[in-house]
Amino acid sequence: MGAPAGAADLDADYYRAQQRIVRAAVDQAQAAWAQLNPRDASRSWDEQVRPQVVAAVEQAQERPAALAPLYIAGTLAAAGAVSAPLRLLVASAFVGLAANGLLLGALLDFAFGYYRRARLADVPETEARAIGLARLLTYVSTETADTARLALHVGSIVEPEVAGYERVVHLPACGRCILLSGRLYRYSTGFLRHPRCDCSMRPVTHDQWREDGANRSPQALFNGMTRAQQDKAFGKGDAAAIRAGADIGRVVNARRAVQVYVAGGYEFTREAITSRGIGRQLGELAKQGGRYRRSQIPRPTAAQLVNAVGSDTDELVRQLRRFGYFL
Repeated sequence: MGAPAGAADLDADYYRAQQRIVRAAVDQAQAAWAQLNPRDASRSWDEQVRPQVVAAVEQAQERPAALAPLYIAGTLAAAGAVSAPLRLLVASAFVGLAANGLLLGALLDFAFGYYRRARLADVPETEARAIGLARLLTYVSTETADTARLALHVGSIVEPEVAGYERVVHLPACGRCILLSGRLYRYSTGFLRHPRCDCSMRPVTHDQWREDGANRSPQALFNGMTRAQQDKAFGKGDAAAIRAGADIGRVVNARRAVQVYVAGGYEFTREAITSRGIGRQLGELAKQGGRYRRSQIPRPTAAQLVNAVGSDTDELVRQLRRFGYFL
């Protein structure tokens, strides 16, 4: 599915506007945090710092909510469709709450809690302030971005021409976000994100939904990155495996935290080793509890294979294929 004419420029303009809003909120939060008085931290937080940060985030929430209908209308126009919302968005309705339903002040209190616990553990003041500030800025940037996505989500629901949305990934990005690049979702599907994620969504019309392909596949996005960007997003070993032809999805999914383990100084994964995955390809299937048989042959991560093989590209390709990293 190719992007409609003008959509790329519209995406870029909207993304830059979003980043300016996030940057302004972060700057205000950082300035407010500097007023925290270590001699009476709780009082200065309650009376000075928190009210200022809450006000900054509320302002940052309302601005992207107001932009959402304009962006949706522009995207539909670029696709040759007409914007005819069944209801109008009220930007102020998106203000004051965090994505998890907490009041903003209650969420921000967690950042102060990190600072306070650090001081109680005798962490030096400078380091404790840095710990609290890092958490505070994560909340501010994430909640601002979440509000923008929520407003787009709601705005898409009331547009009859919108069938769903495409995930738009902005570089630099992490491997898991890149893996989702260009994927289409029904408008009723929630938006997966991690803290400080700045991925966005593009409304997709019914006609676009019926077309094949995607605007920016993970592989296309990977190919457009510099080697340094690839290494940073995926890790040097996994990036090298992808450059050798391994499937991005299989490489990234193999690194799910709950699936990776280390044995004998080597890194392995339990991802997809059942008979429903690549277990048959690996061989030596056996029942070990659970519903499906599992391969008894340890499956190295893609990065482990890169490290083990070294500069022998042909052997690397053979090993990656052997352990299920090629489609």
